[in-house]
Amino acid sequence: MSRISVRNISRIDLNLLLTFHCLMTERSATRASAMLHVTQGAVSSALRRLREHFGDELFIRTASGMQPTRRAMELAPKIAEALTSISGVLGAEPDFSAHDSSYIFNIGLSDDIEAYLAPRIVNAAADQGLGVSFSFHQSNSSLWKQSLQDPDMDLVICSEPKDFSSGYSSKVLFSSSYSCLYLPGADNAGTPIGLEEYFEASHVRVSYDGRRGFIDDMFEAAGYSRRVIASFTHFSGALTTLISSGAIATIPTFAAESYSAMTRLSICPAPIPVPSFRCFMVWDIAKNSKPQHEWLRLFIGQLTQKLA
Repeated sequence: MSRISVRNISRIDLNLLLTFHCLMTERSATRASAMLHVTQGAVSSALRRLREHFGDELFIRTASGMQPTRRAMELAPKIAEALTSISGVLGAEPDFSAHDSSYIFNIGLSDDIEAYLAPRIVNAAADQGLGVSFSFHQSNSSLWKQSLQDPDMDLVICSEPKDFSSGYSSKVLFSSSYSCLYLPGADNAGTPIGLEEYFEASHVRVSYDGRRGFIDDMFEAAGYSRRVIASFTHFSGALTTLISSGAIATIPTFAAESYSAMTRLSICPAPIPVPSFRCFMVWDIAKNSKPQHEWLRLFIGQLTQKLA
């Protein structure tokens, strides 16, 4: 058996070697921090200690990323081998059983997707007799990355996530277009809303900032403008106004179907074609191989596949 120098090993925090490995793999402090689930400041601090220990710059910041020095290239295979050995000794994580576990999954999503998916997730878990439960948190395509900075957040479901980066993984769950949601009157019950009727009506807008949305841009590009009487930052907030005012909301079809099923509101296609968009499941790559997260992604993926 080879003799291990305890003195040599005790001179360095082994977590620093893990930081070295992530920097070598990602060539980016930002992506390395995402993999390690720590701040960029923590990665910078670890790199400073590594430089002091090895007496070398190790990584040089350039326009194309963190470039390893010759010394770092020499160290990389030895450190990777050592970390692989340690990982093997620690062993794989135990299997995850959703039936026996009391794990609470934290899922970030906007309230339109929540109205569509949350009941189906909860009901599917109950039908299968699962022991896990779910906690739903507000997020959206602009805030998804901020949501995933919470170490307890398992994943986010949102439409077309903005500013996507390599520190995260994603999967398309389903696609949708837009439909009109409105309270039908005696003269239009069960009939689609025509183009002239649509632009003569009052509208409520739902958008991230409550000021302007994709629908406004699309209609104006086609030479139309609608009369908006109220704007909301959440879909659920528009429902009571729709019911009491007779206005129209043009919202994602899956949300319109969900809200129509629980209210007196009707749904019909938008009077002019609206492009479809995709809804994604997004998660931190550091959780790729966690058994409970693998189960959750498979569970939600299969559920939405059935819905599609």
